[in-house]
Amino acid sequence: MVVHTPHGRVQGLEHRGYREFLGIPYAAAPYPRHAFDPPRPLAPWSGVFEATAPGATAAHPPVARELFPDPVIEGPNPLNLNVYAPSNADGHSPVLVWLHGGGFFSGGNASPWYTGESFARNGIVVVVPNYRLAAEGFMLLDDGIANRALLDIILALEWVRDDIEAFGGDPGNVTVAGQSAGATATLALSGCPGARGLFHRLAAMSAGTPLLSSLDRTRMLSEEFAARLGTRRTVAALTGTSVHKRLELETAWLPKEVQAPPADVDDRARGVRRNSLRWQPTLDGTVVTASPSDALTAGSLDALLIGTTVEEWNFMLGQTAPAPSLDACLQGFANLGLTGQDLTDYLRAMATDNPGHALAQALTDRTFRMPARELADGAAKAGIPTYTYQFAWPAPVFGAAHCADLPFVFDHLDAPGVAGLLGPGAPAQLATALHGALVRFVREGSPGWSPYDTEARAVRVFDVEVREVVDAVGLLPDRLRAACGSNGRARGALCDTPPPPRSLSVRGSGGSSRRERVP
Repeated sequence: MVVHTPHGRVQGLEHRGYREFLGIPYAAAPYPRHAFDPPRPLAPWSGVFEATAPGATAAHPPVARELFPDPVIEGPNPLNLNVYAPSNADGHSPVLVWLHGGGFFSGGNASPWYTGESFARNGIVVVVPNYRLAAEGFMLLDDGIANRALLDIILALEWVRDDIEAFGGDPGNVTVAGQSAGATATLALSGCPGARGLFHRLAAMSAGTPLLSSLDRTRMLSEEFAARLGTRRTVAALTGTSVHKRLELETAWLPKEVQAPPADVDDRARGVRRNSLRWQPTLDGTVVTASPSDALTAGSLDALLIGTTVEEWNFMLGQTAPAPSLDACLQGFANLGLTGQDLTDYLRAMATDNPGHALAQALTDRTFRMPARELADGAAKAGIPTYTYQFAWPAPVFGAAHCADLPFVFDHLDAPGVAGLLGPGAPAQLATALHGALVRFVREGSPGWSPYDTEARAVRVFDVEVREVVDAVGLLPDRLRAACGSNGRARGALCDTPPPPRSLSVRGSGGSSRRERVP
């Protein structure tokens, strides 16, 4: 299967119902001499590019591979992308650009969790680009430009604009979506002048906050990184350091909750804070000129889909054994600007004596769920059709933790590593529902439920049963599951909100409304 693109001919793989093209370069190779330069345009090639095997990934340390398959593939050009297209795509198929997660220090498009055949069989062209990570992507240099990773993504979107029609996609109908760091990057694009006109809708899944770093904070981190490397903060000096040496420092710089083994669970709890990421997009005034909240308030977006899982931090703190100590969790609460009374309130509302479980939920609420609700409020007020959701299905070990929704989004319940995260028997009907919602959003601009508004705050909740619940973010997971019929008893509301009314307005997946009494 050969397609003719403006950059040259590309050989792909033909499968039943879809076509697959792997490792297509969208920029010139950054390694070995241009790792800290802005991405450089790709020159056309002669001959046929063999896009039949995964391309190189950005250099990064191995992290949490026991939970999430994340191959590291060495090579000079990680700035490549994968394309999955319907076999019958004719240039009018909607396009989904998926940005991978990984905390901006890991991840890549070679993960088997990001293959797009399920979307392609639903008539969507999927593009999954790599982008540079960690210092290569975000470090501030004395003679360089900030946010190189976002510039990579913008160049990938320009590739979509110029080349995707050759694969059957419509460059005038592009949705950018991502999960975790990919969701943060997705939202950051809303404030990038260079990305204007390159996408039409955004879908942000589990974007952790803060969404942007300040210029001062990134400069401070960059100065510390250069000092630890023993080098100057220039393109030439950083390029001259060995990749191995930089990766050693990146590994040492990983957030404690990622880095510490289970025996150091108290260190994880004490290390909890809002600013846990070292590297992330920066409000630099050039590449990023507005925060996502300000950019969305301007209303320049066709539609927004935004949501989180309800127990994002469970796999780091909530389900560890032994549990972290009360003293360690008190320090974690203090790092979040909360008090010992807040910890007591969470323990009582959640009916648990595990302070790690309470800390994990407080961190989920403060850094994922509530900020997503605030962004939805601002977008809806600006007139952007906004759709919100919460993923609440409780996997046997970690509950509705970070990344637990990904196999459902991609309809990949049989992908490598999924059973280790979700356990056996994950509900296929939930994958059909969540995957179908993103398919509809990409195709039509609506995932299939009513738009969010700041008065009713109706949120679609994905659990064994799919329901629409009023202000779902204002409910702790067990109360939310009770509202959706998958749990026997509700246990309380979030500590920063007044207790919710005892009856909740709930809509079934068919759209009918009813009132449910919560015990």
